[in-house]
Amino acid sequence: MRKLYFLTVAAAFFGLSASLTGCAISEAAKAEKQIRLERTAQSVEDSLNAKSFTVEVNYISPQRMQPRALTAGYRVIVREGKEIDSYLPFFGQVFRPEFGEQTGLNFKDKIVHYQSGMTKKGHYVVELSVRRSMETLIYRFEIFDNGRVSLMVRSDNRDTMDYTGELVI
Repeated sequence: MRKLYFLTVAAAFFGLSASLTGCAISEAAKAEKQIRLERTAQSVEDSLNAKSFTVEVNYISPQRMQPRALTAGYRVIVREGKEIDSYLPFFGQVFRPEFGEQTGLNFKDKIVHYQSGMTKKGHYVVELSVRRSMETLIYRFEIFDNGRVSLMVRSDNRDTMDYTGELVI
């Protein structure tokens, strides 16, 4: 009887200590995750304040086709709010094709207009325009604190394209 009592007390003690250890580990993991999220949010804010950022695109939603995942390597680089390096796929209709080589959304050019701000919902919006030979392209980035990015590319000459990706931090 005494042995059974001892085993019951010992099992309860070990169960209690294991659950308290699990809580301590869980609290440490939550604190570490919170610190990581704060660092990411600060890096996002710093990139946008410098007007220099890179977006790696991994998903596309064409206007006239099914959405699809993209392979690695598609990106948009904005440098100091003055220059854009765009390497994006385009699946859609072009209303007035350019003469000569068709480059789609693969180009490096100067930014004509750059505007940024924060929405009421707490994410950043960057809108810039680029004047190409026969069209004006408008890139509208919605950037969230966790580094996720939603990009819409509008043109007066082609279908609108939507992309999603992540800010390179």
